[in-house]
Amino acid sequence: MRQLKPEVVEQRKRHLLQWIVHYYIRTSKPVSSGLIAQEAGLDLSSATIRNILQELENEGYLAQPHTSAGREPTDKGYRFFVDYLSDTQRLASGEKERIEEQYKRRIGELDTLLVETSRLLSALSHGAGMVLSSPAKKQTLRRLELISLGGKNVLGVMVTDSGMVRHWPIPLGFAPTPRQLVILNNFLNEQVRGCAVDRVQAAVTSKLGQMEREFQALADLAGELAREVGRVAGPEPLYIDGADNILSRADQFGDLKQVQSLMRVIGEKERLAEVLEREIKESNRDRLPARARVRVHIGEEAGLPELKAASLVTHVYRHGDRVVGVLGILGSKRMEYSRMMGLVDYVGRLVENRLQEWDEEDET
Repeated sequence: MRQLKPEVVEQRKRHLLQWIVHYYIRTSKPVSSGLIAQEAGLDLSSATIRNILQELENEGYLAQPHTSAGREPTDKGYRFFVDYLSDTQRLASGEKERIEEQYKRRIGELDTLLVETSRLLSALSHGAGMVLSSPAKKQTLRRLELISLGGKNVLGVMVTDSGMVRHWPIPLGFAPTPRQLVILNNFLNEQVRGCAVDRVQAAVTSKLGQMEREFQALADLAGELAREVGRVAGPEPLYIDGADNILSRADQFGDLKQVQSLMRVIGEKERLAEVLEREIKESNRDRLPARARVRVHIGEEAGLPELKAASLVTHVYRHGDRVVGVLGILGSKRMEYSRMMGLVDYVGRLVENRLQEWDEEDET
């Protein structure tokens, strides 16, 4: 009897496992040896198929829920399938046009860009789209302004280096003159430009003693504005859209308890944000090349037991030479991985391009 080379045996196992995972993602049906013999087109005998299936099960790639049932991929099987996708699937031209349309119009604030991005990812993936920006308190200030609203009211405007914009009304105890606002804006920006948001109050306070007595009212206002900066920088940096898509496909996530725990962690946000924050830190630390920015976490690989029945596909995005955020799709393990990987990669690059355009517009 002719013995096959070990590399041929391994290649045959890989091809069979790839077909099984792809079939299960598409149909959600356990795969039997008879089905493989009929539909896989792998030119293998029934005995050979049964032997390979047993090996794959022994090695942890497949599981058999019931003795008489076919086999299903395990998390290890899904991981093999994802790693096997050396090239992400190209997005259809219609999808690219739809994505690009979202970015043609001017988006004035980073918040708006990220909200729209999470919605777009959700709509295209039929999963939960999410985008995490770097924490506002750790960003550096590009500009801090007071704009008169008339009478005793002004508008505070804060712009960070990553393009985040915050604005909020401030009622005053006096009506500032245009000259006073010019002086104060110049003073503030001399002190805070390039300063981390969480250091603004200390930076301004250290200089307030140098202001002359005639500007004491302005000094009080400057101190109030510096305190407000920390408050308005607080909104949750994680944007999630499409959680209802999880509920509409609850049958893909297992039993009711798993769906409930998944929805709970989506609603709480904090623990999901921690997972995504680790992506940012690791990418900045390891200086990952562009081709390695797409990651797939299968089941509990993300570090959360609530994601046991789900998969998370992420892409970190840069502003200049720093990773400043991460976007992703949370969905069933049966998601179309190559398309989801292509989607987050393409949208991530669009976000990076938009941030770069803002820089170029500021320079002109």
